Amino acid sequence: MLFSLFDNLTLTKPKKEDETPLQQEFEITVNGESVPVRIVYEHQRFNNRVTVNKNGILIRISSRQQKDEQRKHIDTLLKWAKEKLGDKPELLDSLPQRTYVNGEILKVGDYEFVISIHYNDTAKSTAKIFRNNIVISLAKGLTKDAEADACSYLVSKCLVKFFQPIVFARLHELNDRFFKKPLHSLKMKYATSFWGHCSRTGNVVISIRLMFAPSRTIDYVLIHELAHLVHHDHSPSFWKVVEQVMPDYRTHEKHLTDNHLKYYL
Repeated sequence: MLFSLFDNLTLTKPKKEDETPLQQEFEITVNGESVPVRIVYEHQRFNNRVTVNKNGILIRISSRQQKDEQRKHIDTLLKWAKEKLGDKPELLDSLPQRTYVNGEILKVGDYEFVISIHYNDTAKSTAKIFRNNIVISLAKGLTKDAEADACSYLVSKCLVKFFQPIVFARLHELNDRFFKKPLHSLKMKYATSFWGHCSRTGNVVISIRLMFAPSRTIDYVLIHELAHLVHHDHSPSFWKVVEQVMPDYRTHEKHLTDNHLKYYL
């Protein structure tokens, strides 16, 4: 189990709570090369995140979680990073994190949202979509990194709420037209390791990052996932089904590959 790597490590505790958070540092071997790993525990973090870049693997964990839950997430994120580096060493390019500015316009596909940032005196940060505005209310006293994390998390939640019914309707439309297979649910989230996923039971997961892409490319990913209801693999038979529905699918695969580092929150 990968987490056995952590058993003998010692946490580095900061002198003050608002300074550098608890962290662990060590190295793992991938394809014969040593890759630095740093795990940072942050009290003001909303979610867990892994970044792979030229500096190695950075895993950022919410310190509000129970220890067992933290271990489970670290194990999963480290396993994913190690597998990805093994398959694609070029992933040592990092996916950026957007810095949001009050009043800026966030363009997501064919939609535009005005970012409105305010500060409140509570310990909780929230956000909502009002007309074409994403209204973010940040707790006062957050560090710049914590503000960036909070904005990224809250904007992604707002966009999921906005786009999920739109995407679900389109998913049903494509399924009814081309596949006619049982389709149970759609979940959207800020996934950085995939564009879409479909289970054998018809549960589809789509990354909210896909909404930055052109509508035809979004259709390709939905068709790709629906085709898994016919063949739950990437066999020649699977790709034949995809090509029958969308003959130019390779163009959209290339678009996603070329723009992978441009679509982020």
